[in-house]
Amino acid sequence: MGFAGDLFGTIWETLKKIWDKIKKIFVKILNFFNHIVSWFKNASRVKKLKEERDVVAVAIKEKLDNGDYNVVNCLFDKEKDEIVVDNGETQAEVITTESLDNETLKNFGDKDMIVLQ
Repeated sequence: MGFAGDLFGTIWETLKKIWDKIKKIFVKILNFFNHIVSWFKNASRVKKLKEERDVVAVAIKEKLDNGDYNVVNCLFDKEKDEIVVDNGETQAEVITTESLDNETLKNFGDKDMIVLQ
C-alpha cells in the first residue's frame, strides 16, 4: 500500500476516535481555495508545519451514501500517530458538502487523501 496508504489508514482510524470533538461545518459547494487551502494558511498552523518536521497537512475526502461528501482538513503528527492539538484545540475540521468544485476534484483526482506542501 505504501506510505500514502499507510498514512491514510492511520489518520482515518485516529479521526474516527475523536470524531465527536472535531469542528464540523456544512457548505453547499466546497471550494478548494476557500475551504481547504485557507484553513491551512492559518498563521498558527503554518508555524506548526514549519517548526515540526513530523507534522503534515492533510485533506481527506469521503463520499457518503447519500451522494454528499465529508472533507476533513487536519494537521497530523506522523511520529506520534495523532491529530495535532495546539493550544487546547484539535487541529481538524470536517466539512460536509453537497458537491466539490472543479479545483477540488482536480487536486484529489482519484485519491481520497492529499498531503498539502
